[in-house]
Order: sequence, then structure tokens, then C-alpha cells
Amino acid sequence: MGALAHYLEAEGIPTTQISLIREHTEIIRPPRALWVPFELGRPLGIPGDAAFQGRVLRAALELLESQEGPVLEDFPEDAPQGKAGLEETAQAWACPVSFSAAPEKAGDEGELLPALRREIMELRPWYDLSLERRKRTSVAYFPPEAASQFFGSVLLGEAHHIPENLASPAVALRLAAQDLKAFYFESVTARPGFATPGASEFNRWFWQQTAAGRLLKSVRRICADSQDQEMRDAAVRFLIPLDQA
Repeated sequence: MGALAHYLEAEGIPTTQISLIREHTEIIRPPRALWVPFELGRPLGIPGDAAFQGRVLRAALELLESQEGPVLEDFPEDAPQGKAGLEETAQAWACPVSFSAAPEKAGDEGELLPALRREIMELRPWYDLSLERRKRTSVAYFPPEAASQFFGSVLLGEAHHIPENLASPAVALRLAAQDLKAFYFESVTARPGFATPGASEFNRWFWQQTAAGRLLKSVRRICADSQDQEMRDAAVRFLIPLDQA
């Protein structure tokens, strides 16, 4: 986004942005940027705190008053849930849904698809509750059942069926993984009385304790040996976080 801002400014369109990685912003030097000390993926802080998020947005928009740049300012507040809070939440958080044990070994891959479908069925009521309460979802291209079907075709070496508006199976691979992960996150954060997990805690749970996480690891292993360069790159570079790969 920082690089794009230079092109927009050259056409006379003022820009401002929020930065989560200060070092990158210092190199790209966009016209105006607000660095925030929050978790990756949470540029406005924690979910559900509209007042705090509003302060972040106002601070970013106020940078538009600067006539010359580059301007890089630091947001003066930590998120209400700072580092210590994140650690406490990570220790206290427990998923409100208990799944049957997912297959542990690569040789058990034949059981991963049925296990994934069972998890989706168990999470679906909580996802529907989340959608009803929040009136929005990050699941954009692949509902969980479609994601399961797509990853099943990859796992079994069958033809891929992807939405017509997606350029290639490699693009579908990335988006299906994002949508499946979003479905799990929105589901497990919908149950009343359960704390919202930090990103690191959710990732540990998703990648280590769910059939979905283990299936994606199996898909990555398969696609890493693909003859399709684009599929191979998408799997190796984008499918699994480095600390889980």
C-alpha cells in the first residue's frame, strides 16, 4: 500500500495509511503513515472496541493535514489488551468447541476430510450466530463446505472446481485457506462468555489441534511437489505460517 500511495499522490490524490511493521514503512517512505504497536492482522487494535478503533482512524486521517511528506508518526497508545494482556488471554483461552482427535500422521490423510467435515458441521451454528450478531464476515470466496471440497480435490489429485472470478487454482488455494481460517475464527469467538483469543493463541489452536490445520499442512506437502510453479509457490510461501510449516 505504501508503494501504491506514491502513484496516487502523483495523480493529486492525498493518501494516508496505517503501518504494522515500522521497518517496512521506513524503507518505502509513503507520503503519510501512522505506525501502530498492535498485533499483525489487527491494524485497529482488538475487535469490538469501537471507541479505541475510532481514535486510531482519526489519528491516521489527521495526517492528511500534513502538506509535505513523508510523514511517519507513532500512535501514542497500546491496544487495551497489551503484551501482558495477550499472554494472559493466551493462557486462559480455551476453544468453546471440543473436537474429536484429528489424525496425527501423514499416513492418516484419508481420515482428514471426514474429520474436517465434522468440524465444519460442529462450528456452523456458531458461525451463523456470529454472522447474525456482527452482520458481516471475512469469508469472501469459499464457504467452508466449498473450501472442504476444493482442498479435497487437491488432496485426492482430482480436478479443481474454482469460482469463475478467480484467475487460477493457485489463487483459489490461498483464498480458500484464508476463508477457512476466517470461518473457524468467527465461529469460536461467537459463543457468549468466552474470551476472544489473541492471534498467537488462535493460531496455535488452529494449526495444532484441528483437522483443518492438519489438512492444510498435508495440502502444502502435496502442492510443494506440484509441476505447477504457481501452485508450488502459493503453497510454500503463503499457505502455512513459517512457525507452523
